[in-house]
Amino acid sequence: TYPIFVDLAGKTCLIAGYGHECVEKMLGLVEAGARVIWVSPQGPEEARILAETGRVEWRQRDFLPQDLEGCFLVVATGPDRSANARIFAEAEARNILVNCLDDPPHCRFAFASTLKRGDLVVAIFTNGKSPALGVRLKQRFEQDLGPEYGEFLELAGEFRNEITRRIPPFPARRDLWYRLVDSAALEQLKAGSPDRARRTFRELIDQAATDFAAAGEPHVHSHHS
Repeated sequence: TYPIFVDLAGKTCLIAGYGHECVEKMLGLVEAGARVIWVSPQGPEEARILAETGRVEWRQRDFLPQDLEGCFLVVATGPDRSANARIFAEAEARNILVNCLDDPPHCRFAFASTLKRGDLVVAIFTNGKSPALGVRLKQRFEQDLGPEYGEFLELAGEFRNEITRRIPPFPARRDLWYRLVDSAALEQLKAGSPDRARRTFRELIDQAATDFAAAGEPHVHSHHS
């Protein structure tokens, strides 16, 4: 297995069946910005509401191979292994990523247990050996990683372009980013002082830019002479 995070914005994703996780998977795909098609003759109330409000397109019948037209990935949520095998074969033939829930032989990708703090996403995967361990680790991370981590990333995004512009060499930028992560900023955000955290960012960035200018100018001139 190879862990990746996929941008699904605007991608067509298919949910086949009405198994116990179909609503959870639908919501996750909708939240990721995907265009979600649900193929199933029936389904739970929450799924029907998603269809009625236009958040998913419901094709109220059994799966047909042409449902895969234009799809980026497929999730089969039904317990019927023979149906899964059929969906898997059709998806494989079209090079479409497919996951048949609770049916590892018919999966080309897997879902991780995830924890989100703003733009920070921690994914835990046990390769199906012990999902309970994944849950316990997620619970531990939930305690250790508070909302301040998401707020830190918002600050990082705010200053990123300025840092790139003022400190062009990658090694100097990398060192600055580590100083920012190791600084008091996270603790200041945790304490509910975003202004102090912003000042910490500002001071460290200004210092790094000053150091770069002092060290970099003579080097640049000697290089051209």
